[in-house]
This record gives sequence, structure tokens and C-alpha cells, in this order.
Amino acid sequence: MISFPTTISGLTGSEQQLYRRLLRRLYRKRNRNRLRSTYYNGRNQLHDIGYSLPPVAKDISIVVGWPEKAIEGLANRVRLDGFIADDGSTPIDAISELTDANDVIQLTQSVHTDAFVHSCSFVAVLQGDPANGEPEAIIQEFTADTATGEWDKRRKRLATALLFDVDDEYEQVNGIYLMDYEHTVTIEPDEHGWHVADRWDEVSGRIPCELFAYKPDSRRPFGRSRINRTVMSLTDSAVRTFLRSEIQAELYSVPGRYFLGVNEDMFTDEDGNLVPKWKIMLDQVLAIPRDQLTGQIPQVGQFQQASFEPHLAQLRQTATMFASATSLPPDAMGVLTDNPSSAEAIDKASKELCLLAENCHNWFGRPWQRVIEHAQRISGDGQTQTLLPQWRNPSTPSKAAAADLAVKLVGANILPADSEVTWDMLDLTDQQRRILRGEARRKRAQTAIDQLRATTMQQMQEDTAGGTQRPASAEPTGGTRTTA
Repeated sequence: MISFPTTISGLTGSEQQLYRRLLRRLYRKRNRNRLRSTYYNGRNQLHDIGYSLPPVAKDISIVVGWPEKAIEGLANRVRLDGFIADDGSTPIDAISELTDANDVIQLTQSVHTDAFVHSCSFVAVLQGDPANGEPEAIIQEFTADTATGEWDKRRKRLATALLFDVDDEYEQVNGIYLMDYEHTVTIEPDEHGWHVADRWDEVSGRIPCELFAYKPDSRRPFGRSRINRTVMSLTDSAVRTFLRSEIQAELYSVPGRYFLGVNEDMFTDEDGNLVPKWKIMLDQVLAIPRDQLTGQIPQVGQFQQASFEPHLAQLRQTATMFASATSLPPDAMGVLTDNPSSAEAIDKASKELCLLAENCHNWFGRPWQRVIEHAQRISGDGQTQTLLPQWRNPSTPSKAAAADLAVKLVGANILPADSEVTWDMLDLTDQQRRILRGEARRKRAQTAIDQLRATTMQQMQEDTAGGTQRPASAEPTGGTRTTA
């Protein structure tokens, strides 16, 4: 596990206190965040209750991907498709270049997923180095196990933040950022240790870092994780159920036998060694001699083979409880039922998940808007524009159903055909919207030219009909012609 530095040279007294306070806060939450990542990656360990599982079960690896399903099931419905200006116009080229350079659309998926796993995620806007090929403003994510902060309840924003820039393997810290309302401090390492490399003042009243929290409230402004105690407990139960069924399939697939009137000497090989029990169970032809002393014939019986139905019933029950706890359709858990769900039942089961995705649009929309505002301010090109995020429809309706609804609303004059709201209903991509905006601009320009041409022709016709049109060689009335 990566370790964070505790001593930084160059910090002021108040900055040193802030750094240590935030570092303690990060360590308090770190183990729990790592545990949630373990469940999300399917690497959780077996929690044996110590009753029915034999010791050999500890060496069997069983992976249940339900926590990942709980995360991806919601993340796939919270899709940011792009940004649009608050007046409905196209974003200016400088903003489009900024978002493209930082691959913001792809970044949103990572930020949302990490927020669902850890309850929150952090996105900072940092100053880039254009001389080294970086954009002027860098939009970078920091996960909850490498970043923390303090929430200002009165201003409803982050008051401080401590961000650790780590490598891809989470083994080394490359840089540290310490932020408050007044300063942003950049900390870098050298051969002597960690020191303050740069410090710049904040004049916007906000730190250049935004919090993306899932299900925040006044008591827990940093949100709640979808991998909660209920999800982890049901996942552990499913792992044990799968493990019991695997052991039963290995050990009890052959029905057990019992023998009456025999002794151990009857189950020895030519060398006098006892024959293993598994070989006796798998023998197709079992020959046992008569007892030489009593002449009694041994009796062989067979136990009834164990059934898998108790394991399947428990697994279906656990899957149903997991689906209810995570607002997922029961069929999404991969457990088959006798009666497949109808389209209406699936739509009803997905409705709660769609409502949750729409709430995520509110929780994540404003932070993304402020991230773009931070980036415009740092880029310093003088061009600013207020942008609003565009979200995909979480209910993912079919193209035919969306088109039918849009046609009815446009036909009833409720919505204009070329409105952004109409395009939202059709669930058009950002690239398709750009093409439509360009075609709309060309259409409006051509319409304006045609109207100007028609007005000019009409004016000329009126002048001709009224006799006011004169030859080009006519002299102006009352004028004096002069020649050079």
C-alpha cells in the first residue's frame, strides 16, 4: 500500500496544520475505500461462518461480480453526451478544444464510476504547461483513496482539498496539491524530500476542485457508496452458496455407498495397502468376497444423491434481495427463473433505476458546469461562455418510440422541430447535434439572403411601376455637371 509523505518543507504554519489534518482524514477513510474497491474488482475474500464448509474450501477461489454489476448498471444510464451554451447556441471553439484536449466525455465515465464505488470523487482544474504539449488547463480526476477535503456547509462547496497525484500502479506519489480559499500549493519531490514548488492565489472564491458525491445530504455531504454493507453482506452470502454447490459437485456427484458385514482387510490391494475411498466410490464393478469365518455375504447399499435445489433456491433468494437493494432488475443478476419477465415487468423494475439516474444528473451536473468555468478562467483566452451539460435519456427508449413522441409534440406545435429539447427527446449524440446546428445556420443564412433578394426585387418593381426609375444617363434635377 502506498504511503504518503508527512513532512513538507516550505509550508507555512497554517498550511502545515491543514496538511496534517487532511492527511489524517484521508487515512481514516482509506481502508474502507480500499475494501469497496476490492469488492468492485471481485477480489473479496471468503467469509466462512465455520459450520458447513470443509477446510479445503479456503483454497477455492469463487468470484461473484454482483458489486460490479451494481455499479455498471447505474453508470451506463448516467451518460454525459456533451455541453451546450445556456442560450442554446454551440460552444465556442476555444471551449470545444479545451474539452477535447482533456477528453472530458471519457473522463466523466471514470468520475461517475468512482463516485458510485467510493461515494465521491474529486476533479481538479490545474495549470498546464503548453511548452511541453499540455493544454493550458488540465482537468484531472482524483479518487477518494488518494484525495480528501473539507465541506463548507454555508457556501455549499469544498473549503479545502488535499490531492495526491499517483502513478498507474498506485505505488508512487508524483505530486501533491493543497488547496484552500486563498492559495493553491503545488508540492514536488527532489533528492532532499518534499518541498513547495509553486503557490498561486485564488481570486474566484472557490478552490479549483469540485466534489462529485453520490446521494449527498446534510449529514453526509461526501455521499454514500453503492457498495454498502448490504451489498457486501449479500455478496459474501452468494460466494458461500456458490462454494457449497462447487464442493457438492466435486464430492457428492457420485452417490455414497454403505457396506454391512465387511472389514478393512477386504479393501486392500495386492501389497496390503488400503484402497482409497474415492476409488471404491468410483469403481464400476465392486466385488467383495464372502466372510471366510462366518460365511456371511456382505451387503452393499447406496445413499440417496444430494440435490442442488437448496443451493439454487438460496441463490435465487439472495439475488432477489441484491436486486432490490441496488434497484436492478432481478434478471440482471444472472439467475434464471421458471417464468421469464415480460417487457412490462422489466420496465417497471428499471423505473427506480432511471429515477436514480435522473437524480445523478442533478448531483453531477452543477459540478461539471463549474469545472468548465474553472478551466475557462485558467486558460485565460478572454472568451468565456456558460455551458450546461447534456445527458442521455436514462430510460434508453427505442428510436421508434422516441421519434413517435417527438413527431406528436412537434405536430401539436408544443415543440419546434429544430429545438434542442426536441433533439434531447430523440437522444441524438453530440456529433449529430453539431451537424444539425451547422445545417440550421446555413439554412438561416440562405433564408436571410433569399428574403433580402426578394425585398430588393419588390422595391425595384415598385419604383418601375411608379415611374421613379430613370436611365443611368439622366442628370440629377437641379444639379450641375462638372467634368474633370
